[in-house]
Amino acid sequence: MGLRIRIFLGMLVVVLVALASTAIVAYDYSQQQEVAYNNQRLLRKEAALARSLDYVIARQGGLLSEDSVSILFTDHICELADVHGLILSLYRLDGLLITTSAPFSNEDLQPDMTLREEIRNELKLKGDRVVSQETLGPNQITRVHWLVTSELGKPLFIASARYNPRPLTQGGIRPFLNRLAPVYLFLFLGAMLIAYLTVQSIVRPLFRLKVEMAKVDPLGNSTKLEHSWNDEVGKLVDQYNELLSKLRESLIRRAKDEREGAWREMAQQVAHEIKNPLTPLRLGIQQLERAWNDGASDFPSRLKKFTSTAISQIDVLAGIAEDFALLAVVREPEIISVDLSDVVNKAAGLYGEESVIVDEKTKGIYVEGDSSRLIRAFNNLIANALDSMYEAKSKTPIRVEVSEDGKYAVVKVIDQGVGISVEKLDRIFEPRFTTKTHGLGLGLAMVKSIVEQSKGDVYVESVEGKGATFIIKLLQAGR
Repeated sequence: MGLRIRIFLGMLVVVLVALASTAIVAYDYSQQQEVAYNNQRLLRKEAALARSLDYVIARQGGLLSEDSVSILFTDHICELADVHGLILSLYRLDGLLITTSAPFSNEDLQPDMTLREEIRNELKLKGDRVVSQETLGPNQITRVHWLVTSELGKPLFIASARYNPRPLTQGGIRPFLNRLAPVYLFLFLGAMLIAYLTVQSIVRPLFRLKVEMAKVDPLGNSTKLEHSWNDEVGKLVDQYNELLSKLRESLIRRAKDEREGAWREMAQQVAHEIKNPLTPLRLGIQQLERAWNDGASDFPSRLKKFTSTAISQIDVLAGIAEDFALLAVVREPEIISVDLSDVVNKAAGLYGEESVIVDEKTKGIYVEGDSSRLIRAFNNLIANALDSMYEAKSKTPIRVEVSEDGKYAVVKVIDQGVGISVEKLDRIFEPRFTTKTHGLGLGLAMVKSIVEQSKGDVYVESVEGKGATFIIKLLQAGR
């Protein structure tokens, strides 16, 4: 449900509640007024009737016997009842009916032949008047009873008057509601119109603001919205313009930082990858120099092996330099069938068997991948393993095992270095995450990327303080 409908319905609900509340209050007030009117009317008629009875008694000298009451009022009771609009009945003090003005043809109007005992007892206690309510069919009637006394205060008989209260429908509530209905209808229709105009005045600027916001380009020249009214929507527009200005400055600054960061990250990655092959090249040259100086008999074979390995590493450096030169157009990996043993030996050959031992459990394994990038991946794993061994001051050579597992080729780089803690294992392949005191944390992230390009997987098993085993699984060519 949209904002427009919610506001509109909310205002109509408020109006309906207000109208219903006033109607209920008016109805309740009319009822109270009718009750008060009937009570006052009954008191007036009762007082007038009592004065008439007293007047008749006074004319008889103030003293009447029970027989004379019957004789005297039989002729006058109908006149009194007609004058005051009541049905009047007279009872002896013991409750027996003396006479009544009720017509004998209408049974509903006939009074009780004997006045109820509880009424007589209550009159004796109060000595004043007793009012009782009775329901006769759909009508509510009121009976009032009082003692008629002589001038000396002696009780003579009991007078009982039947009064029919004016119904509410005759007392003005129905005409009142009939007059109120068109007024309420007019108010409701007026409230609907006012609610609609109010909603439009609220929603129209917001809708226009939405349209203009959709057109705004944070990095464009026109970055401000206009609103002519200095109201809440105007304040919202001003706040939006201020935030938009801050956003534009932030985006420009962030774009600049991202460009600079991209250059820094590229430079760091290139430096990291160049460092990996340079270190074993330096060691290999030093070993050749020592073999030459010592006049080693196998110098020619050493030179041939070093030359082959060095050329492969130089090709890796050339590929890194090419990628860096192209920057945004990084060379796509050249996926071909690669001899896995050849790749592993070229990566490990520069370090010498005293540092890295290659254990080929299965030979002649071919995988789909980019040869130079796979060499870079193994360079990183071997370099990391050597750093871990150096930190642990262990002289045990690193083992690189090559085997197969079904349709996969498996390469394990095993060291007995410091290992990796459990809390760091899940993050070990994240960019810029490192467990070493030096380095940029890019090597293992690059290894994971290269392995995934070859449709493989890499993971690590480690016990802190006992070394680590990095396992690479590559799909064999033709499988």
